[in-house]
Amino acid sequence: MDKVSYREIERVARIYKQNKDASAALDISLRHFARLCRHYGIETPYARRRRNYMITQQNSYR
Repeated sequence: MDKVSYREIERVARIYKQNKDASAALDISLRHFARLCRHYGIETPYARRRRNYMITQQNSYR
């Protein structure tokens, strides 16, 4: 198995909306994608979606 670079992980995590799509683009498993993101400190599409949801929820109460 070839190593996946930081740049590839960062680009794919930014482009795709779901971890499933991002991991498929790199041809790696979901678990491996999540672990690589955690290792490099990159926000996954899932985490980005949850963060944006929480921000909108907080703003709706103001």
